[in-house]
Amino acid sequence: MTESLEVIALISGGKDSFFSLLHCLQNGYKVIALGNLYPAAEKPGSDSERGSNYAPENEDDEHDLNSFMYQTVGHTVVPLYQQALGIPLYRQPIIGTAIETGTSYGHSDVDSMEAKTSDLGVAGDNRPSKGEIEDETESLVPLLRRIMVDHPSANALSTGAILSTYQRTRIESIAIRLGLIPLAYLWKYPILPPGTQSSLLEDMQVVGLDARIVKVASGGLNESFLWGNVASQQVMRRIEKSMKRFGTYGDGALLGEGGEFETLVIDGPSNLFKGRILVQEENTRIVREGGGSSWLQIRHAKVVTKAPVEDVKTECRIPDLLDPRFKNIFNALTTAPEDFVTPTSASLKALSMEKNSGHQPILAPTSSRNDTVLHWTFVAGGGTRDHTTTDEARLLIEEIRQRLHKSSLLPTNIISTIIILRSIQDFASINKVYGSLFTEPNPPARVTIACGGLMTKGVNITIHLKVHNPPLSSAERKALHVQSRSYWAPANIGPYSQAISIPQSSSEDEDEDQPVWTVSVAGQIPLIPHTMSLPSSDDSADISSSVSFDVGNFKLQTVLSLQHLWRIGQEMKVQWWTSAVAYLPHSSPRVVAEKAAMVSRAWALIHERDLKGDDSEDEEERDLWEEKHYAGMNRRGAEKVEKILPDWDILECGIGEREMVPPVWVVEVEELPRESAIEWHALLGVVGGSVKLYSTRGEEGWSVQQCSFGSTVQSVVTLVYTENLPVLRRSFEEALKYLGVDSKDGELINASYLDISIQELWDAGEFGGKIPCRSIWDASGKRVAAVLIVDSC
Repeated sequence: MTESLEVIALISGGKDSFFSLLHCLQNGYKVIALGNLYPAAEKPGSDSERGSNYAPENEDDEHDLNSFMYQTVGHTVVPLYQQALGIPLYRQPIIGTAIETGTSYGHSDVDSMEAKTSDLGVAGDNRPSKGEIEDETESLVPLLRRIMVDHPSANALSTGAILSTYQRTRIESIAIRLGLIPLAYLWKYPILPPGTQSSLLEDMQVVGLDARIVKVASGGLNESFLWGNVASQQVMRRIEKSMKRFGTYGDGALLGEGGEFETLVIDGPSNLFKGRILVQEENTRIVREGGGSSWLQIRHAKVVTKAPVEDVKTECRIPDLLDPRFKNIFNALTTAPEDFVTPTSASLKALSMEKNSGHQPILAPTSSRNDTVLHWTFVAGGGTRDHTTTDEARLLIEEIRQRLHKSSLLPTNIISTIIILRSIQDFASINKVYGSLFTEPNPPARVTIACGGLMTKGVNITIHLKVHNPPLSSAERKALHVQSRSYWAPANIGPYSQAISIPQSSSEDEDEDQPVWTVSVAGQIPLIPHTMSLPSSDDSADISSSVSFDVGNFKLQTVLSLQHLWRIGQEMKVQWWTSAVAYLPHSSPRVVAEKAAMVSRAWALIHERDLKGDDSEDEEERDLWEEKHYAGMNRRGAEKVEKILPDWDILECGIGEREMVPPVWVVEVEELPRESAIEWHALLGVVGGSVKLYSTRGEEGWSVQQCSFGSTVQSVVTLVYTENLPVLRRSFEEALKYLGVDSKDGELINASYLDISIQELWDAGEFGGKIPCRSIWDASGKRVAAVLIVDSC
């Protein structure tokens, strides 16, 4: 059932805001109002006299602000959209300028914002007091408040952001502060299937959008492009040819994302446009600003009503849920896995042969603590009727604040967190308390699981933190926090980011021109990005009708959430994952074992160098949409250069280990957020430099896989399954001895996945970052007792 959203659509007059509006309609939402910001008039008092239907007769009335945030060229035509679309239009002058110019945008205090605007009234001009300067982004607040007064049912805000993080983060900030769901259906649209820059313009052409170029500001484009319809093949090809000399494929130049050109929509499909905007040539003139920039000034325009047509819905193409690469993985998972051997197990077999021949590559054991990344654990318990889990969370957050203060650190130094709850039902209330710790943009990445009765008696919430403790000279931090719904990946609305990246100190032999960064990523559950709902049986049937609902849906959830992880990794330029864990909710032992095998196989398949589908190498998958609408045209994507993750070229490893994949294990807990069937979590992504891989097995039932990058070594220690605790203790001690780690130094062990069905394992050894599990499975499908993550330098 389609979720009921009533949308305020921000429009600038440009192609992107209108195409995003069409996608809102495509997804079954109702657009109840249009919002627009325009340059404040230079003459005092003239703003309030114009009204929403103002169209200029004096050429001096139109000017372009060259705003960082808003398109303003052609703004005098915008009032006509109310008549052309039959949707109420609200306008507001732009006040201020770009004060905060960083990529991210801080949330202004809501109370202070209300104080600024409370005395202005619904129809006031909403100007700040004299001498007060605010960021131009804040002009959206009074505009949206006006609309929400007239339309109290409004609950979403649409924008046309494609590649501009600057624009998206600012609109998200305003929307969330006002309780609106941000919608950005064009976000990353060019990288979605079919994955070409021209796909967006061609899809606009299919639905009949008429978007005229009204400004050019690039050496590749001159004023001869003005008034050309960018959603036409002729103009598209001209722009593509001209921009090849100046841009890099994929940088958005073909779409005007770098300000190369701006557009004005004058017509569109009849289900949206009841009338078209008519602009005659004699009512325009070219304004030349110098430096290759020129724009078309429109002196007069009018709306011409269209002839009535039958109510035929124009459909926008919605990008496929899975990329071709992940669709191939899904199809491969439908085949019988009995004879499947993972690259990891094959590599360990080759490694064992090397060991016998005396050529085993060994990484020198290390035990140095990595003081730039700290691992803290906070545990709360003892909830009573008068002392709830929410109360416990408040105590933990206060304890975290005190620990940060004592260490001269801030909440922004927290890179990632793992929250373990006794019951997932507490998630919503805990989330509010947890979020109070983070008042700056881009909170840490986060994983949330529920472990039920696996947790120690009386413990209802545990929080593991990874904290960046940078040298004073190095406090850089990059983040990815997309809070808008799109077709790209699930929105992260709330106190967690998709990813946080920090720089690593380099080893002596590392190239200083290739600094190494590490990326911490949030846990990924299989939400359909544009609906934020889990796949249903119908969704899995659309991908493949040859599997049953239960199996097919789990496979789809597995592959979809893995694709989310990959898209985030590629956006953060990750070249290699050090390791990964997949969480599964509690089920029967047989079902968990089967699911664990599927998950491990999916991880192995995504690391194959050349994943092929069932068809021959030369036969590409048919795109029925493209065949229908672009028959006879040149095939799209001829110049596509895809960034591949994993990047095998950065690996340096011994003979027999070349095909090793990052270690993966599957753990069974109690519950996952939203009742999802799986949650993927990559422990660390590596960007830059080189990666060295090593593996070994011990005689006492342990194995170690190591990943060395920059000055850091991450070791994954696996202990074979046995209920004999003394044997496990010896295995544990021997593995740590191999690494040069003292078992009493728990701070070096930053995560411990422990099968607590083995009596007393939870209390054995100084494990750090404990995560209780019902069962744990390695990449070869075998049950193991524990997986320990050791980071050192």
